[in-house]
Amino acid sequence: MQFCLNYSSGKDSMLALDTLVNEGHQPVCLITSVNDEIDRSWFHGVPLNVLQAAADCLNLPLLTVPTNATTYEDAMVAALKQSQDYGATVAAFGDIDIEQNGDWDKQIAQRAGLTPVLPLWQQGRVSLVHRFLDRGYTAMIKTVSKASGIPDDFLGQPLNQNFLDYLAAHDLDLCGENGEYHTLVLMGRYLTIH
Repeated sequence: MQFCLNYSSGKDSMLALDTLVNEGHQPVCLITSVNDEIDRSWFHGVPLNVLQAAADCLNLPLLTVPTNATTYEDAMVAALKQSQDYGATVAAFGDIDIEQNGDWDKQIAQRAGLTPVLPLWQQGRVSLVHRFLDRGYTAMIKTVSKASGIPDDFLGQPLNQNFLDYLAAHDLDLCGENGEYHTLVLMGRYLTIH
């Protein structure tokens, strides 16, 4: 199948891409929502030039979706519809197990006339983060939540066993699914961002 990927630049979206490609499916474009007030991706806050560099490394078109809190969903549906110009019949997402997120993914994909696919769904957070590392990817910790208590010393450091040990010792989610941290994938099987 040919798919567009809801791309955050983080470990989960990259692992979703990796999973689908290794199953023999073909990515046709990346879709990233951008906060139109700051020109950075929503939730992860990645600058446009970094997003474009990743898309270039992946040799995929990048559809950036300028939006705000009011227009977010409709703008994403429009971008998903646009992905069909590249041949997409499927919309892929990197969500793992939060029902509200999975339901939203399915809803906007179906509104756009695409089949939703969540290749990481219900696979277990611990196993997924280890699979990401075992596949040889390098990701940088780019944000940490103050509420989580994760020290700022981890910012800019790699997602590695040391960081995972810290999370486990403090009863924090290893995948950061509750917003404890976010990553930026820098290197791996499909990209190297300089």
